[in-house]
Formats: sequence, structure tokens, C-alpha cells
Amino acid sequence: MSSYGAPSGRPRLADVAAAAGVSAMTVSRALREPHRLHPQTLKQILAKVDELGYLPNGSARSLASRRSRIVAAVVPTLSYSVYAGTLQGLSDGLRGAGFELMLGDSGYSVRNERSLVEAFIARGVDALVLTGVEHDRATRDLVVAHALPIAEIWDLGREPLGLSIGFSNRAAGRAVGKMLAALGRRHWGFIGTQPAREHRSHKRMEGFRKAAQEAGLRRPIDAFVENAMMIGEARAAAERLLCGSARIDAVFCANDLLACGLLQVAGEHGRRVPEDLAVVGFGDFDIASIVTPALTTVRIPGYRMGVVAAELLLALVAGEGCAASTVDLGFELVRRRTA
Repeated sequence: MSSYGAPSGRPRLADVAAAAGVSAMTVSRALREPHRLHPQTLKQILAKVDELGYLPNGSARSLASRRSRIVAAVVPTLSYSVYAGTLQGLSDGLRGAGFELMLGDSGYSVRNERSLVEAFIARGVDALVLTGVEHDRATRDLVVAHALPIAEIWDLGREPLGLSIGFSNRAAGRAVGKMLAALGRRHWGFIGTQPAREHRSHKRMEGFRKAAQEAGLRRPIDAFVENAMMIGEARAAAERLLCGSARIDAVFCANDLLACGLLQVAGEHGRRVPEDLAVVGFGDFDIASIVTPALTTVRIPGYRMGVVAAELLLALVAGEGCAASTVDLGFELVRRRTA
């Protein structure tokens, strides 16, 4: 029995590297860009790949000479239209170059994200798109070991795994707070996902708190949900917030669905919007412009984000460099009736 491989018996890229006496990066390059290696080194690596049965289909030489023309993306949820624009932009950008998009839904779970990344890499995708910049160590190590082109979207990170394409969630939260302060609102609330579950919601909250501090106000009162895409949870959080403090005169919600739940509950409590209560959402979902009153929100350039990610990843897959590893596409405050 071979001494190589993971506990399941399935050999890893690191096992091939150890057997061939080279780095994991060199093994990855041999499978993806064999022309860049010395012929003897390539022969040595491919021999170990065959010996250990490294790839799922056992055909390292085949994968070394062609591409799958597939880019895989992991998003936290497929509910509502949160990531629909970004995925459409990705798909359009890739298809125009003869590539296709493969999609996975992590359900906001780092374990599910890791499982999806493992499955996508095993299927030989040419590049990866991950939502956000927080990933567990195993996922980060996996991506680095396989040296795939990767884009992290919907946030900006200080140490991106590859490309970082999105906007600052903290800056968005702070901008909402500055607008509410300018409107003379003094008692704020925030509704978002549990911080440990959803980092981007947490960053919006941090930016909102920063604006309150800068305005000389008390820290906003928080109400959290487990699943920000469930209207029942949105309503329950709104009930807790409004019943907990009658003085609240402005609430920032981490997405527009949460804001719509708040609007329902505010009406049931006799709180007039925006006279008694200013409400601001996030995302500019389709419902934001048709709900009554129309929702003030933060618009994200979702489609553009997907197109830019596709363009830059395709350049990396083709072996071309990128002008920048971080692309800040910004955001826009959309003023409607609720604030």
C-alpha cells in the first residue's frame, strides 16, 4: 500500500510534489502550463502523477495539454436577486470568450465553500470566483497549492488570494450613517446577519457604527438574523428592534429584504416612514423601487463586477498579466421615499 495520500486514500497535489522532489506550485504548473517546465522536470512530475493516480480521471497528460474552458463561482445564496446581476455579468463575459460558468451555493457555510472548491478543482476548472475575502485556512491552502487564477468579489481585502473585485462594505455602511446624520436622525438601529455568519453584513455594521461615533451619537442598537433571506426572520428582528426602543428614528438594514420586513412591521406599529422612522436598505433589489414607500438603498454595480471579474480572469488564464489585483467599483446611495 502506498504511503502517499490523504486519509481517504486519495492522493493530493502535495503528495505528487513530495514524490517528485519539487514544489506544489511546480506540479500545478506542469498540469496547467507544461511548456514552461524543463522537459526532464515535466517528465519526472507526470511519471509521479501517473504512479500515484493523482487526478480524478487519471489523465494528467490530457489535462496538461488542454483546458476545461469552465470557470467556477461560489456564492452564499441563490435566493432573491442578491447575486443574480453579478452572475449574469460573469456568464456573459465568459461565454463571449467561449467559456462557461459553473455555479455552487455555499449557504454561508465555510465548510460548504471548502467542499465546493475541492469539487471544482477536481473537475479541472480553469479559474475560481469566491464571494468575499474571508475563507478558512484549508480553503486558502487548497487554492494556493493549485495556483488557479482566482477572483474574490463583493468585498475588498488587504491580502487577496488573487484578484479582488468589489467595493468597501465598511465605506458603504459609513456613507449611510453620514446621510442619516445629515438628515438630523439621532437614534439609530441596525438589522443584519449574525456577525459570525456573514462577514460582509458585519462590515456594513462597523461602517455604520463608525459614522455614529463621528456624529457624536450613541452606538446603533442591533438586531440580528440567522438567514437574511427569510422575510419571517426579517419581521422578527424588526419587532425586537422597534419594541426594544421607541426612540429609534432611523434604521439601516444589511439588505433590502430585511428593510421590507421592517417597513411591514413599522406600519403595524403605527410608525410612519419616513416621518417617524427613516429606513435604508442595501443592494437595490428589484423590490426596492416598487415597495411602498419606495426604498432608499445602496446600489452595487453587480453586473459590472461580474464582467470585470470575467475579463481579468480570462487574461490570467491566457497567461497575460493584469494591470491591478484590486478593483474598487464603488457603490451608490439611491435616495427614494424612505429616507
